[in-house]
Amino acid sequence: MSDSGVCGGVRVQEMQVVRRRPRVRGCVAACAAGEAGVESRLAMVGEFVTDGVYRLGTVWVGWYVIVDESVTVVDCGFPGYHDQLPNALAEVGRSLDAVSAVVLTHYHSDHVGAAERIRSETGATVYVPTGDAEGVRTGKVPMPGGMASSLWRPRMVRYMAHAARNEGAKVRPVAEFRTYQDGEVLTGASGLRVVHTPGHTAGHCALLLEPAGVLFAGDALATFDFFGGPAGPRLVRFNEDARQARESLSRLEPLDATVIAVGHGSPFRGTPAAAVAAARVASG
Repeated sequence: MSDSGVCGGVRVQEMQVVRRRPRVRGCVAACAAGEAGVESRLAMVGEFVTDGVYRLGTVWVGWYVIVDESVTVVDCGFPGYHDQLPNALAEVGRSLDAVSAVVLTHYHSDHVGAAERIRSETGATVYVPTGDAEGVRTGKVPMPGGMASSLWRPRMVRYMAHAARNEGAKVRPVAEFRTYQDGEVLTGASGLRVVHTPGHTAGHCALLLEPAGVLFAGDALATFDFFGGPAGPRLVRFNEDARQARESLSRLEPLDATVIAVGHGSPFRGTPAAAVAAARVASG
């Protein structure tokens, strides 16, 4: 396994889970089912988040597709998840060639994933936060604080085995990309608005899809606790700067959204303010 930081995802409380609609064949009750039988559900095609937005991935890691005039991919999961993308796009009448943008929230291997492969196959523009650009370019990034000392935990053992099976140690550095920064609107990537949320990494950014009311929080928030705490919004356990990660919650709090799509766990239905309030309680 490389030293890229990785986290995981399972369910959130039923009242807070985005209701699935059978818009994409192969939809999985990914997080409501818990983590049992994870490997039997690896080939998940996609699940509906809201009109034009779908979650790909597994119960451990989620990545997202925005389908409008073209296709924007938000984060990429692990490299082994790549084939989920053409399969899911085929279900909504699009092909891989429709992908025009890949937007990464930060530089960890479970988010960079197959970004370089997608770029080389489609010619899509990859967007990377300025503060994490070097890590995406080289693939060399620090392990988040507290992760190494937690690898003995049973849930972490299962997760790291899953990461290894899905090529988490084989992430290709991205050869060409465009950097973005706080406050920018990515007109070439579905008009996503950038909100810098440092802490998990120095360059970490959340992305707001304003017309759809969806906030892609990356790892600024999660709905799963690797230490076995109750499901629901919380800070990710492993951060480069835990104090800064907590402070960054205040940057999410006032945003106007009705769904928070996280990298680890099911999307949360509710406002960022509600998610942040729950995260502050859960994270102590």
